[in-house]
Amino acid sequence: MKPGLIVKLVVSGIVFLFLTGSSFCVSAQLVEPPMSMNNAQTLYVGGSGLGNFTKIQDAVDNASDDDTVFVYDDSAPYYESVIINVSIHLLGENRNTTSIEGGNHAVSIYVNGVTVSGFRISNVGDFWNCCGFYVISQGNNISNNNIVNNLRMNGIYLDGASYNTVSGNLIENNKFHGIRVEYATHNMILNNVMVNNRGYGIYLFEAQDTIVVGNTVKQSFFDGLMLGGYCVNNIIHHNNFIDNPGNAYDATGNLWDDGAVGNYWSDYAGSDSNGDGIGDTPYMIPGNMSQDRFPLMVPFESHSVDVAITISGGVSLTVFVRNQGTGDVLHLDWESHLTGGFLLRPSERMFQGSIMYLGSGEELMLQQITPLIGVGIIEVSVTAGNTTQSLRGLLLFFLLLPLSGEEVI
Repeated sequence: MKPGLIVKLVVSGIVFLFLTGSSFCVSAQLVEPPMSMNNAQTLYVGGSGLGNFTKIQDAVDNASDDDTVFVYDDSAPYYESVIINVSIHLLGENRNTTSIEGGNHAVSIYVNGVTVSGFRISNVGDFWNCCGFYVISQGNNISNNNIVNNLRMNGIYLDGASYNTVSGNLIENNKFHGIRVEYATHNMILNNVMVNNRGYGIYLFEAQDTIVVGNTVKQSFFDGLMLGGYCVNNIIHHNNFIDNPGNAYDATGNLWDDGAVGNYWSDYAGSDSNGDGIGDTPYMIPGNMSQDRFPLMVPFESHSVDVAITISGGVSLTVFVRNQGTGDVLHLDWESHLTGGFLLRPSERMFQGSIMYLGSGEELMLQQITPLIGVGIIEVSVTAGNTTQSLRGLLLFFLLLPLSGEEVI
C-alpha cells in the first residue's frame, strides 16, 4: 500500500472516530447569539435590537475578520444573494426558518476561513448552474443548513476550492447536483443527507484526497456518487446509497472502505453467512473495477432517530410525530395503513410520504383524514423511520372510538 494512502486511511479513521464519538447533528433548534471575544464583534441582522441591520449583506460588508454575523429568523425570508469577502462566522438562528430566498447564488464565499451555519436556502436559482453555496476559497466550514426546494442549482459547489468541510447539511429536492466538487483537493464531505436531487447526489470531477463519510444519498436523478475525470486518493465509507439509478460510478479507482467497513448499497445482492453485518462478497463499483470490500447489509446510522407517534380518533383520524431525540432529523420516510372495517372514505387504505426536517423537540402533523366514514373495527398502523404506532378503534359512521394503541420501536 502506498505511504500516502496509509496516512489517508489513518486520517479517515480519526475523522470517523471523532464523528461517531459525538452526534453528527446539531443538538438544538435555536442558536444563541455568541459572546464577543478579544477584538471580534457580533453584528446582528433582523430582530429588534438598536442598530441591527435589515440585510445580511449590509452586516457582512461592515464586518471584519473573525467577526460574527448573527441572523435572526423573525425578519426572514431574506431576499438577497450574499457575497462574503471577509473571514467571518455567519450564523442563522434556526436552520429551518432563517431563510435566504431568491437570486442566483444564495451565499458566495470568496475568502478563506469562513463558517456558515443555521440557514434554510430555498427558491434560489434565477439561471442555470446557480448554487445554494458557491465556494472558491479554502478552509471554510459549511454545516447544518437546509438547502431545499431550489430551482436550476447545485446545493453546494466547491469550484477549485480545497481544504473545506461540508457537514450536517440537508440537501433535498434541488434541480441539479447535491454537492459538486471540481478541481479541488483535501475536502471533507461528512454526514450530509441528499435526497431527490435532479442531478448526481455527489459529483466529484478532478478531485483528489477527498473524505466522504457518513452521508446518505437517496433517489438522485443520476448516480448517487459520480467520480469523473482524474479523481484519485479519495476515501468513501460509512455512507448509504439508496435507490439511485446507479448508486455510484468511479472512473479512475478510489478506496471504498476503511479496511473493515464499507458502505450500504440498496442494490447489493450478496449474503451475510456469519451475521456480522458485512456482506460476504465485495460490491463492484462500475467504471474502473473499484470495489467496496466490506459492504454493509443494513444502512449505517450515525445516531438513532428517536421519534414518537401519536394517533387520535374522534370525528377525524389525526397522526402527529414528535422528535424526542437530541439531534435534528434530516429526512424521514413514513407510511400508514388502514385495515379492517367497511370504509366509504377514504377510498385508499395506504398512504406514504416523507418529513424533510424535524428539529429536536418539534412536533408535526403527519396525517389527517377528515371525514373518515365507515363502520366496523379498523386498525391504523403508522411507521416513521424505525418506529411504528398502531391504534385499534370502532368506526361508527363519522366517529372513530379508540379501543387500544401500541407503539413498537
